[in-house]
Amino acid sequence: MLIATAGHIDHGKTLLVKALTGVDADRLPEEKRRGMTIDLGFAYARDAADGVLGFVDVPGHERFVATMLAGVAAIDFALLVVAADDGPMPQTREHVAILDLLGVPKAAVALNKIDRVPTERAGEVTAELTALLAGTRLADAPVFPLSALTGTGVPELAGYLRSVSRDLALRRADGNFRLAIDRCFSLTGAGLIVTGTAFAGQVAVGERLTLLPSGIEARVRGLHAGNREAEAGSAGQRLALNLAGPGLERQRIGRGQWAVSAPAAHTTRRFDAELRVLPGEARALAHWTPVHLHHGSADLNARVAILGAERIAPGASGLVQLLLDRPTNVVFADRFVLRDQSAQRTLAGGSVIDPFPPPRGRERAPRLDRLALLAEPDTATLAGRLLETAADGLVLEEFAAARNLTPAAAEALWRRLALRQVVRGRQQLGFTAGRWQGLLDVTEAALAQFHAAEPASLGPDEASLRRLLPEPCAPETFAAVLRALLDAGRILRHGLALKLPSHRPRQSQAEMVLWQQVEPLLRAGALRPPIVREIAAKLGREHTEIEAFLLRMAALGLVVRVADNRFFPPDSVRGLAELAAVLAGEEDDGLTAARFRDRSAIGRNLTIEVLEFFDRVGLTRRVGPTRRLRRQPEELFGKA
Repeated sequence: MLIATAGHIDHGKTLLVKALTGVDADRLPEEKRRGMTIDLGFAYARDAADGVLGFVDVPGHERFVATMLAGVAAIDFALLVVAADDGPMPQTREHVAILDLLGVPKAAVALNKIDRVPTERAGEVTAELTALLAGTRLADAPVFPLSALTGTGVPELAGYLRSVSRDLALRRADGNFRLAIDRCFSLTGAGLIVTGTAFAGQVAVGERLTLLPSGIEARVRGLHAGNREAEAGSAGQRLALNLAGPGLERQRIGRGQWAVSAPAAHTTRRFDAELRVLPGEARALAHWTPVHLHHGSADLNARVAILGAERIAPGASGLVQLLLDRPTNVVFADRFVLRDQSAQRTLAGGSVIDPFPPPRGRERAPRLDRLALLAEPDTATLAGRLLETAADGLVLEEFAAARNLTPAAAEALWRRLALRQVVRGRQQLGFTAGRWQGLLDVTEAALAQFHAAEPASLGPDEASLRRLLPEPCAPETFAAVLRALLDAGRILRHGLALKLPSHRPRQSQAEMVLWQQVEPLLRAGALRPPIVREIAAKLGREHTEIEAFLLRMAALGLVVRVADNRFFPPDSVRGLAELAAVLAGEEDDGLTAARFRDRSAIGRNLTIEVLEFFDRVGLTRRVGPTRRLRRQPEELFGKA
């Protein structure tokens, strides 16, 4: 069990920890000289029957509240220390507020220095503490009168802590590993060491971690858990990790950073959350207030954007978006505390709802409705509800990252929900069976409506059909829908045109006669068919007549309009597309116009026209002077 002290300066926190463990947690020479805790101190008490009690001794001086906040992150138990002669003091009250905002699960109060006061005074302070803790998560915390100096009452507190440790359910070590770094130093013969509290997951010697926000990768050479060498560590433990790897420099690593496993290696500079303002605040928290955000072991500058209102009244809660001055790592349900811009007092605290909010529209009604949905604590329940409402699919990687799901846990959830998964760029989209079937049916219905409106046309191209859908659909999702319909034979592809198997557009007798004259001219040109004016001149007709005729043939799927004045046979376009795919895969820098021109031998101007056509239809994407392949040729132009 991990226990953090809390309380006003000089109320005896460090001495009490020494009485409980035999360890002096003040380790710095400056702390010895000044007789006060400045940085975090750590001590451990071991018992053969009850395991390890780990103590985090935090500073009590108001100037070191930021350090105190770093020490109480992810603890199991809070030990509030109050001197009987002083009673509750300003930092006592602020520390109580902080522990309440962080949702510390269990606590006890050590009424210290009872050797200095009469019994009546101890009773008065106990009554003050009862009133102070009322209405907070610490309201039921037992009070132990004691003297850390003489030892009176210390065994009773120690026995209580051991009993709580026995009864405390082991913290679940699921999720990806996340450790909030609070110290970084070097040891001769070992190298770089980082210490901190593990928020989630497990880590073992030999595993690789990522340091955030720098993105530096490192290997765990050695590990201490509870100040003892170990092969592995897990959530809720104080860990010291001996890291090795290129780019590891002590100057670049410190308090406020994270060491995480690869699936958790993401950062954000904004997140949405539920925020509660302390009841004792003199005024409401206003929109765009500058604050210090304390999360994990970090102290970040941030702005509070209040959602759906202008301010949050003292004692009230509301939805907010926190905009940070630098990136950090957060996941759903992470707790945080806000202090004022001058870092003089604690204002509010809350819990993360969405680590990856959209950059725009944060106050629109649909977004606020979605935030209410995202607050659902049960991950499986939330996934099911989001899938029901996600018309364009659920981004699986983002969902898993927000809820800190390991790859194995995420895959098990997707299997349980029987998801249809679709690749969209670097993302995987998930659809329920019902939602996916609905997309197939609505696409087929849209194509039938097109045929009814344009019976003489072979069918629309992919982009045109997508625009006919009643709800927006991302191009990658729509491409996957088409692949499923094509594979099932529910629709057919002819060149760029899509049609139902039952649809039969027909040429008129005059069109059939003219086509028999035009087609040989197009095929004779091979990969460089004649332009419209050249065809019209050879047939002795007006170019406007031939252009209108070729547009009609394009609607029937007999030709493909690549440029304003040039039409290709479908198999010629397919051949050029296959060449583009081959060239795009031959070189790391992608497809260049010069390489395509040389291999196709169609000339510079026509090369540009063909490549721009491929960009328009979604075969390629231009990236600077080169192009990257977006789709395979057979997906757009069918198989030869």
